[in-house]
Amino acid sequence: MAGVGGFTRDEMKQLYARYAPVVFRRARRLLGRDADAWDAVQEVFQKMLTAHESFRGEARPLTWLYRITTNLCLNMLRARMLREPLLPMMEEASVDHEALETRDLLRAWLKGLEPREQEVATLLFIDGLTQDEVADVLGLSRKTINREVAELRAKAAALGALPGGTS
Repeated sequence: MAGVGGFTRDEMKQLYARYAPVVFRRARRLLGRDADAWDAVQEVFQKMLTAHESFRGEARPLTWLYRITTNLCLNMLRARMLREPLLPMMEEASVDHEALETRDLLRAWLKGLEPREQEVATLLFIDGLTQDEVADVLGLSRKTINREVAELRAKAAALGALPGGTS
């Protein structure tokens, strides 16, 4: 039975059933909002339908979806930063001011990075991947990742806060 974008209806159902929870967790982690994460899940699978030819047969489907999800979420975050102020002033006693400061510092740091640097920083410092895993997900050499991590650390040190990371 023919489906959409070269996938049969059954193939799409299987891919969605298997990978939608993974895509949602990744998007939720990056976006911080369930509604935005579900929007991202839908967009990722729409992109999969329209851009499935770009899937390299040697890559695993999860790697491909992970990368699409990351790029989409980073674009959504950039758009959000343009629409929303960094931090509205809150006067609630339950607000964790240190966590809010850290979040603002991270957002400011990420905003000043190039798109690929944002990808590397997100995968390494937020998702906790190793440099080898980051290289695999992004399709770059370990040497390139080492160089970019050194540059990221220098930029973070210039802001006065160096995120912890793995090697």
